[in-house]
Amino acid sequence: MANIVVLGAGFAGQTAALYLKKELGRQHKVTVVNPWPRFTYIPSLVWVGIGRRAPE
Repeated sequence: MANIVVLGAGFAGQTAALYLKKELGRQHKVTVVNPWPRFTYIPSLVWVGIGRRAPE
């Protein structure tokens, strides 16, 4: 059994984790580590600043 750690949960990290899990199967463990508790799509933050979207 392999235990793979993906550092970063941005677009690349999430994509890598999904592909690895799909290719390796259930007998292997894929863990994603990110310094923040949620994913933030940075380009959307402009809408938060002008009140068009909530941070959530």
